[in-house]
Amino acid sequence: MEKLTKINKFLVFILLGFALLHYGAPFLIPFLFGAFLASLMAPFCDLLESIKINRFIASLISTLIVFIVLGGILFLFVFQADQFVSDIGSIKEQLQELMDSIEQKITSIANITAEEQKKFWEERSDQILTRMESLATTFFGGIFNALSGLLLILIYVFLLLLFRERISRFFMMYIPESKKAHAKEVLTKMSKVVYHYLWGRAKVMSILGIMYYVTFLIFDLPYALLLTIFGALITIIPYLGPLISGLVPIVFSFLFFESVPKAVIFSIIIMIEQLIESYVLEPWIIGREVKLNPLVVIVAIIIGGMVWGLAGMILFVPLFAILKIISNNITSLKPIGFLLGQNKHP
Repeated sequence: MEKLTKINKFLVFILLGFALLHYGAPFLIPFLFGAFLASLMAPFCDLLESIKINRFIASLISTLIVFIVLGGILFLFVFQADQFVSDIGSIKEQLQELMDSIEQKITSIANITAEEQKKFWEERSDQILTRMESLATTFFGGIFNALSGLLLILIYVFLLLLFRERISRFFMMYIPESKKAHAKEVLTKMSKVVYHYLWGRAKVMSILGIMYYVTFLIFDLPYALLLTIFGALITIIPYLGPLISGLVPIVFSFLFFESVPKAVIFSIIIMIEQLIESYVLEPWIIGREVKLNPLVVIVAIIIGGMVWGLAGMILFVPLFAILKIISNNITSLKPIGFLLGQNKHP
């Protein structure tokens, strides 16, 4: 009976947690983005304060830097996306030409008539194109929503930087004197793990973006800047992001390149760059300190997507990394830290 009571309490706790995340999303999503960006800018803010710059001014300068970087990226993306949307008609024509070419090859190889193939594709092509347009509209709508939410995120960044010391003292007031030193160490590790994850991820995305853009320019791929920004940004979602990041330009290469061998060579180079990003840059730059168990990362992405959509797929991975740090530093939670991490021994 006692075990059943504990299980019921645990299930109720899980349900309440999901309810809080679901109904609290309008507040939690921008707040967490603001908190993570504030953690990223905190060392720079400390540097400004160390050279006798007032904390208010230092926080304002740090927030302005975040605004310039994020605003600049979003502006370029929206500008390029607008051009892409206006060219969708010509892209449909390119797609139709590609389908005609594939039809001819299938006819010569499999002896399936063009009429049979056209009947097959007519039943599905409209659905595919409609779905693609719907996804593009949803994605671009998400970008515009991000633009509208950027102001609130920047306000959180500024206020969290300005009052970071007061917030730290607030948490310390609830910690017994004998445990304050350990609590400060845990808070420092949490701040560091967020900083290393975000800064490392930003560097990986930048290097991948440079590799992409140079490759796109060499092969003269249309919409090079749009695909570069999209490809770099989407990799912030582990595993799923890099797959989409590489797949989209490969599809574009088969649509726009006149030579199939050229498209194949381009695809091979993109796949090599993806391997470099996944197996060289990410372990080297981000490091194993903030690495989670691959299974846990996939679970975090799925749960995040179910609860908060795209924002959850981005936020839940560093949230799980923070949970791992907390668990590793609390004796009763160490089994959870072992489950979340990559260590072979607890």
